[in-house]
This record gives sequence, structure tokens and C-alpha cells, in this order.
Amino acid sequence: MTNKISNGMNKYIVGIIGILAIIFLVFAVDAQNNKKQEENKQVASVITVEKTMYNFGDIDIFDGKVSATYTLKNEGDEDVKIISAVTSCACTEGEIGNMRFGMHSATGEQVIIPAGGEEILTATFDPLAHGPNGTGKATRQLMLKTNSTETPEIEVRFEANVIKNKNE
Repeated sequence: MTNKISNGMNKYIVGIIGILAIIFLVFAVDAQNNKKQEENKQVASVITVEKTMYNFGDIDIFDGKVSATYTLKNEGDEDVKIISAVTSCACTEGEIGNMRFGMHSATGEQVIIPAGGEEILTATFDPLAHGPNGTGKATRQLMLKTNSTETPEIEVRFEANVIKNKNE
């Protein structure tokens, strides 16, 4: 008789544990969905770029990489996230906050530009990336995607005239 009561209690306890596990799982999935919705929340803040075009002028192909910076300002009342970023060519790399990116990939975390705040975007160009005969005019772009409905995409550009032996 004690065995029957004990088995009944065991089934009861296992049932309660099962129900609690299901409730916990439902809450965990719901919390994860809420977090995803918050991450993908659209905002109406506008991002402005002080100067969207930079001209390096003549640069010697053998003098190494050159960099330009662009100031991105959040003119709105809500934080804006830089969700992803790419460059138009493998010879160009970008960096904003903890995000580093190129033509094919990005590493780091999404970058938040706080309401009323600024972030600096750095573009780095390697004039030798196309080989020792890769001279001439080069125009490259860096494209950023945001969660802003007003500025969902931001594009900055630079140009350079790649030459050999500019000092000779």
C-alpha cells in the first residue's frame, strides 16, 4: 500500500515538474521574442553626415594605406542602431564603434548612436590592393544600414587618384 502511495506521489511530482518545465520554456521563448522585437525596433531619428565625400587627391600606390573620417550625428530623440555595414571593394575597410567591416564581412557588435550623439566612421583605402599596376582614379563607397525609418541607409564615398612615384 505504501508503494502505491509512493508511486502516486512520484507521478504527481513528475507531472508538476513537467508542467513547470513547459511554463518555463514558454516564458523563455516569449522573452527571446520580446528581445528580438526590441532589437529590430524602428525609430524615427535622423542620422546626418557632416561631409559625405572625401577626396584624397593624388596618392602614391606604394605609400601605404590612407584613411578618411566621417562624423555621423543622431539629430533625433531616439537611439539609432547601425545594424550592418559593407564596402564597395575589398581594397576598402570601414570601422565605426566596435564594428569593423569590408566588402564581404563585418565583425563586432551593432553600434548605437545615442539621441543627440555622434559616432566617427573611418574609411581605410589600400591603393596597392589591386596590384602594382592598379593606378588611376578610384571611387569607393561605405554603406551602413540602420533601424531608422528616416535614414535606413547611409552612404559615404571617397575618391583618389592612385599614381606611381608622385615624389619623383
